[in-house]
Amino acid sequence: MNTVPATSITLPFNQLNSLLQTSTRTFKSFKKAKRILMIEDDSDMSDILAYTLKMKYNCNIDVASDPFEAMNMMADRFYDLIILDWQLPGLNGTETLAQTEKLLKLEPALPIQWDRAKVPVVILSSAKKNECLPRRTKHFNYIGFITKAQPLEMIVDALGELIENGKTFQYQTA
Repeated sequence: MNTVPATSITLPFNQLNSLLQTSTRTFKSFKKAKRILMIEDDSDMSDILAYTLKMKYNCNIDVASDPFEAMNMMADRFYDLIILDWQLPGLNGTETLAQTEKLLKLEPALPIQWDRAKVPVVILSSAKKNECLPRRTKHFNYIGFITKAQPLEMIVDALGELIENGKTFQYQTA
């Protein structure tokens, strides 16, 4: 006699497949959340982007509204990605990272990751790409340019590609 034990559950194949897909999605959520620093002086833009990226890509986002706040945040912790507005109050994007380089050299309690890896930096700007000329630095690796002159959904998708896959991409223009 073939009897099924009372403690087992028999699922049709389509329900099992659905259950496995749900389990796979759950395992993805256990990945370490990426830590991102967004340096953006437009509070509306930073609030919308930070909220959308957190919800859609499960990442931790710190927002700095000026270059000096950003420098202090970078001295305290290491980031997996930096989203850098090029036109900031006081300093432009390249000046911000150049000053941060100087600060990182002098910081005695610097997180060790700063010596082991370069942080990818994405320039997010309303300026034209040829106006945003990054310099090479020891701690930062420029990986792309995203213009603000495009729909928010396209900006979020481009940033999401970096957050999820860590891939660099070609400069994005509208």
